[in-house]
Amino acid sequence: MTDAPDWVDQARLLVTGLGRTLGQALREEAAGAHDADCRWCPVCQVAAVVRGERPEVTDALADVLTAAAAALRSVAEPAPAPDDRPAEQPRPPVQHIEIA
Repeated sequence: MTDAPDWVDQARLLVTGLGRTLGQALREEAAGAHDADCRWCPVCQVAAVVRGERPEVTDALADVLTAAAAALRSVAEPAPAPDDRPAEQPRPPVQHIEIA
């Protein structure tokens, strides 16, 4: 057994940290820390998505999250039973060559 934390706990910590960071960024934007026409910094991009001003970014984010969910779902599927696995290919013969 390993001492490493479970990936679910790690994901929960990541989401919690991102939520705190996003909340702080939104408070800074409300306080006027960024210009209203800022279009390049990630903080303003996320704030625009949250406000619904950037539907193309929202669509791209939805595609990425869908792909990530499908990948996690495929990893979480149980392995096939031993009967269902294809037979292993025989190994090719190996020639022993002595090097001085």
